[in-house]
Amino acid sequence: MSNLKVINTNKEVELAPGKTYKGHWNNATPGANAVWGAQAIPLATGSTIEGFAQDTSVEVTRLWRRLIITEKKPFPQSQTVETEVEHEIHYEIKNVGTEKVKFIIFLTIMW
Repeated sequence: MSNLKVINTNKEVELAPGKTYKGHWNNATPGANAVWGAQAIPLATGSTIEGFAQDTSVEVTRLWRRLIITEKKPFPQSQTVETEVEHEIHYEIKNVGTEKVKFIIFLTIMW
């Protein structure tokens, strides 16, 4: 049986055409046995004064994982070692349209 979780990062980003946003999610759990995805959801940016005509496009261009394992000894002469494991999810999102775009980032996890 697979589990699926959607995370609203509550991160609103505004990008000019051709620009790329780089971000990451720290302490991604579940980590080792999970599949992660990212989506950039465009937001309506019109107003009653400026109008609501909009044609915006964003693309998740890169998505990768970073694994950080840190050794920690309880004391300097210790024969035993403890480890801390951290998974990070990194992503790049590009405005591939011709207008400024505002979007929010969602992550998905399947494990």
